[in-house]
Amino acid sequence: MSWLDDVLKASRLIKSGGFVAVTHGGTAHADDTVAAALLKRHGAEAVYRLNTVEEVLEVGGGVVLADIGDAFRDKLPERYAVLDHHGVSDPSEEPSSVVQVMYAVGARPAPLVATLIHFLDLFDRYGPGAKRWAGPYGNSLNNGLTKYFSDFHGVVKDEKFLDLVAEAVYARLEVDLQAFHEAFKLAERLPYADAAERFPRTFQNLRLMLSAARDPVAAAATKEAYETGFGVDFGAYAVLAVPELEPYVLKGLEKYFGDAAKAVELVTSGRYSLVRGDAAVAVAVEDNIPPAPLWNALLDTGVLSNEPAIIVVRDRRTKGAYTVWRPDRYAGVIDLRRLRGDAVVFKHVTGFMAVVKASTAEEAAEYALRQL
Repeated sequence: MSWLDDVLKASRLIKSGGFVAVTHGGTAHADDTVAAALLKRHGAEAVYRLNTVEEVLEVGGGVVLADIGDAFRDKLPERYAVLDHHGVSDPSEEPSSVVQVMYAVGARPAPLVATLIHFLDLFDRYGPGAKRWAGPYGNSLNNGLTKYFSDFHGVVKDEKFLDLVAEAVYARLEVDLQAFHEAFKLAERLPYADAAERFPRTFQNLRLMLSAARDPVAAAATKEAYETGFGVDFGAYAVLAVPELEPYVLKGLEKYFGDAAKAVELVTSGRYSLVRGDAAVAVAVEDNIPPAPLWNALLDTGVLSNEPAIIVVRDRRTKGAYTVWRPDRYAGVIDLRRLRGDAVVFKHVTGFMAVVKASTAEEAAEYALRQL
């Protein structure tokens, strides 16, 4: 059964009406956020954010799963349609879940939106490395959309947010790239300017957003932008096309950069452990914090330099598990697809991230380092 078969099954279920939508909980990404909004617009009676097969099986009626389900599709009865791209061995084998959902609902966005969702898809599948093909496009205000959506577990009660995101997908606003500077002015309302000066890597995206508020094309073409994957994205278009989305995105950005501030506090207070292995050093923390700002804070404070490293943090989606994350610059020397054993819950097909069950972050770090 190919992913196109899954799309056709989901399309039939959507057209029949009376279905509900499910995406994963924990950290949200742009593909599952937009996919959830599209499924809501096209008739989903409710949208859920769930993580386990047990939770999913409790949902009654016809169910369309987006960005979740490949790991347990053999346990699902016929009333479920799975639009997930995590079950492949190569990210080129399937488009991300938002593209699969767009096919299933028959979405036909305007050219600019189609372009932005195309790059949303590529960044979701290939990570920041997709920037080398993306020119001025990348990931920026999507962080506000997804951070806002991340707060929900179980049924998503803020249906207005989903309605506005879907409205942006179908908007017909046509602007040139330079006009996106208006969207990035949201960054000027964030309270982290002083921290961005003192911790330039940790708040790199904020500095790029502030620069993009003057000239988005120039900001997206810098070396920093290529290192981080920064650029014009769907979220930036959404706040221009649907101004009602501004407070949602601003609130999400406040939380997104709040994580960066938390990373700085965690590192400066010494709440981490260094675990050294033959191939890399691991930084293990017991907090649930995004690994990227934590790594940047470690660089800003001189704890790490240029040695290959992995970051181990408490996983938000799986109880008793830890996320193991590898910075993109070490892709040539660290491949987390090598991890084996019953403790491994999940491995991303590009090898940049895995989820490992363990009693402590240090234990998860030692488990990973032994296999690298």
